[in-house]
Amino acid sequence: MKPILNSFSKIAAVAAAGTLLVGQDAQAQKKKSEQKPDIQFSELQDNLSFDRSAVSDGAPDGLVTSYSGALEKVMPTVVTVYSSKKRTVQRNPAQEEMFRRMFPDIPEDFFERNQNRGQRESGLGSGVVISPNGYILTNNHVITGADEIKVSLSKDKREYVAQLVGADPQTDVALIKIDATGLDAIQIGDSSKLKIGDVTIAVGSPLGLTQTATMGIVSALGRNDLQIIGSQAGVNGYENFIQTDASINRGNSGGALVDARGRLIGINTAIQSNSFGGNIGIGFAIPSNMALNIVERLLDGGGKVKRGFLGVLLREPDDNIAKALGREDKSGVLVAEVGEDSPAERSGLKAGDLIVGYNGKPVESMAKLRLDISNTAPGSPVEFQLIRNGNTQSRDVVLGDLDDRDKIFATGPGRGPAPRAVAKPKQLVEGLRITDLDEDKRKALELDADFAGVLVESVEDDSAAAKAGLRPGLVITQIDQKNVGSVSQAHDIIGGVNNDYVLFQVYSNGRRDILAVELKK
Repeated sequence: MKPILNSFSKIAAVAAAGTLLVGQDAQAQKKKSEQKPDIQFSELQDNLSFDRSAVSDGAPDGLVTSYSGALEKVMPTVVTVYSSKKRTVQRNPAQEEMFRRMFPDIPEDFFERNQNRGQRESGLGSGVVISPNGYILTNNHVITGADEIKVSLSKDKREYVAQLVGADPQTDVALIKIDATGLDAIQIGDSSKLKIGDVTIAVGSPLGLTQTATMGIVSALGRNDLQIIGSQAGVNGYENFIQTDASINRGNSGGALVDARGRLIGINTAIQSNSFGGNIGIGFAIPSNMALNIVERLLDGGGKVKRGFLGVLLREPDDNIAKALGREDKSGVLVAEVGEDSPAERSGLKAGDLIVGYNGKPVESMAKLRLDISNTAPGSPVEFQLIRNGNTQSRDVVLGDLDDRDKIFATGPGRGPAPRAVAKPKQLVEGLRITDLDEDKRKALELDADFAGVLVESVEDDSAAAKAGLRPGLVITQIDQKNVGSVSQAHDIIGGVNNDYVLFQVYSNGRRDILAVELKK
């Protein structure tokens, strides 16, 4: 037994030494992969190739029978991306105890030192070479958490160790770089000129099958708020996907979506899938313009994307809100709450304002407006076109930094003049009775002493108030975009409303919302 134990101790010592060398090598590799090249976007821009004409411009007459010419240019620019990281394995105390009884002479820290030796987790995806000097676009979820990133080129079959330049989880875009020059780089198209029905070709390494091309069309544009497989984007609403029926499967992530001329129009990102994870003809890609905007901000922002911040909570108008605003349609986005000391408040925006334009362009939806604001750098002056009390006006706003959001919306539930202790027993609107906020009510609702508003005391079933969504316990803070500090003041405001509907701003559980209530006079 003694010789066996001595041999085992020698093996353990060698294993421990090997673990130390592996650990040092992994640390050095991780440090190398996290190095960020000292470059600005303007320097990279000189190496980018653009063609922003529409795909239909100058198209030859006659039937297209092959896209081989376009793919001959595209294929060398699409690479396979391998990522790996240490895998944490759960230790089994019962097995360890049994092993110690069999070999009592093993070192005390043997299992701790050898817990994860040689065990790694691997990932596979695709990437697109956008610059001859080695800059490659891919998805953040392809490389996230990796301590080693490698890239395989299609031409020379070499593997290169890649450095992570920067990544943006919110849009699922990442930029990596390999130490190489003279690479074939893809030509970048203008995704804003895409139309539903345009031909699309997805190129990548689906299921490990490198250099695979599949064809389809643009099925839809501007997709957002999706339940999809493969992407980490969308948790903050920064989605603007191209939908395509070109087959996209696992491993395609980060690859190229190109048009019929072989120009990059998107980065393949995710799929709508069946329960088995297979392709059902619904794939999504990040538009090339959006991806390149993120590249610019990653390079100029030190590897991190800085986002503009307005400081409001928004909502889509419903039919009643449109009527309250005197609108014939539900276009625009409604301001439900304005953060204290936010860029919006400093510029004069108010709850109840309907934003209909941003920097001269119409506002299509809440998701698109949030995306446009996030794509604008902090400190940028922007112009909002809005409708207030039936009048169109514009407001110039200098956007803040999204990193300040939590500070703005964590400063307390309310502000404004203290309410006057004057109550009127009659209903404010059909089915609604309100009361002033006293000390006990403030304490129960966890409201600050200077919080201005009136409490909804009761709401009758099937009344106009109930149909609008008012309920007991809500606090009304504004009526017709005017601050409310008392029951008396609320009745005065209602008495001056000449519309059939009126906007109420309400507060509950730390958040505000806008409701439109019908006035039955």
